[in-house]
Amino acid sequence: MATAISNVEGKCKYIKDSKESLYFRKVSFVYLFSLYVMPQYFGIQLPFFDLTIVRFMIIIMAVFIISSNQRLADFGKMLKTEKVARILLPYLFVVSYTMVFRADLKAFLNPFFEILEMFLLIYSIRDALGTKQTIRCIIGFLYLLTILGIVEAIFRVSPFSYLVTIKGLYTGRFIRGGHYRIMSNCNHSLGYGLLLVTALPFAAYDYEKEEFDALFRPVLLALMIVNVFLTGSRSSLGVAIAEVFFIFALSDIKYLRRNLLAIVGFGISFFMLLMLFQRTSVGRYILLQLTSLIDSFCGTEFSIKYGSNLKQLVQSAHYRKLIKKVYKVSWLNPLVGIGRKRGFSSVIDGLVVKSIDNFYIAEYVRYAYPGLIANLLFMAYMVLHMVCDAVRTRSALIRALLIGTVFYCLHLEIADSLQTLKYLYIIFGLYICADKKEYVPETDPCRYIKKRKLRYA
Repeated sequence: MATAISNVEGKCKYIKDSKESLYFRKVSFVYLFSLYVMPQYFGIQLPFFDLTIVRFMIIIMAVFIISSNQRLADFGKMLKTEKVARILLPYLFVVSYTMVFRADLKAFLNPFFEILEMFLLIYSIRDALGTKQTIRCIIGFLYLLTILGIVEAIFRVSPFSYLVTIKGLYTGRFIRGGHYRIMSNCNHSLGYGLLLVTALPFAAYDYEKEEFDALFRPVLLALMIVNVFLTGSRSSLGVAIAEVFFIFALSDIKYLRRNLLAIVGFGISFFMLLMLFQRTSVGRYILLQLTSLIDSFCGTEFSIKYGSNLKQLVQSAHYRKLIKKVYKVSWLNPLVGIGRKRGFSSVIDGLVVKSIDNFYIAEYVRYAYPGLIANLLFMAYMVLHMVCDAVRTRSALIRALLIGTVFYCLHLEIADSLQTLKYLYIIFGLYICADKKEYVPETDPCRYIKKRKLRYA
């Protein structure tokens, strides 16, 4: 009788654990969806700290982890054993004392929640979703976002704007030169451009064969490139073009010849179609984006022919030079930043500067040199380890994640993060969970036998 009872109890416990694991897997998927797709302005507005949908899902994830002794132990072990947690300690120390000295709770909570999002993602990938399933979900999310991006361009309003429940975060429609700039689930067109930069390499990754091929998902790649054009951001377009070049260059060697032929064929076809439809609104818009990009780098004025504002181009170029002098502003404390509660505004060379379109300079303003250096060390640590592991393992996934990381970090030179750091941390989370087995060249026993036969013959 005792044995029977014991077996029944064991069976019930097994069923309970199985159901709990299933529920956690579903919650992990909703968490990933909220993290990647849902806008920051959807949630509950509170007096001190807004409860966005992502923060709500963080609470749900935390409840699942805390309610299980095993999960809590596993999560604690992960924090202790992962080296990246120790690398982040100096940055967390800086944001902590900035919160105290500036009486600014957001100075700590904003970066803390972004880091917590990464570690919760790492745990959910390892315990519930798996790397392959996570990437499959992200690719599905990208199809959804890019299709909605085209819908947004047609109707000139973001479908996500109907989800605004937290006031002050949604920035409204952006129009430049009469052209609407899509923003998708982000708060700004530049933010959506940053998202797309992190996402472009996913179009080339085959998670089934674990290969990297630039033309593996040509429809998704085309949709993302079209969306980059529709953001109307010269910086995003320039970074994306360079990134696509590296995606082709770092594809598996067996696809090199086919990809080269595809690039040449696409280039000729694109040029011919552009010349044919240059007088149409679509043709003029594409030429406006391309010539504006050329003008930004070369100081030319080709884009004026297609409706660009020369005064805006000159002001933009001058602004880029001006914000680099923020480091020399005398009232900024080089050891304690101003935090996030207080906005930046200063007179530099006789001009008032209120916004900083450079993440690294903005990080200096928020957390001074200690915060900037700590954050740069964290990013450099991740990039260097990605490079080493990409060479050592020849992993297609790590190659894809490395490209997304490097070009996102480059884009931050000409844009603030605009609440998109979570997409970089998603890449970091996938990299930490990726298989890092060292590459071993395959031996060909048949070739060896043939050589031996030939030698003895």
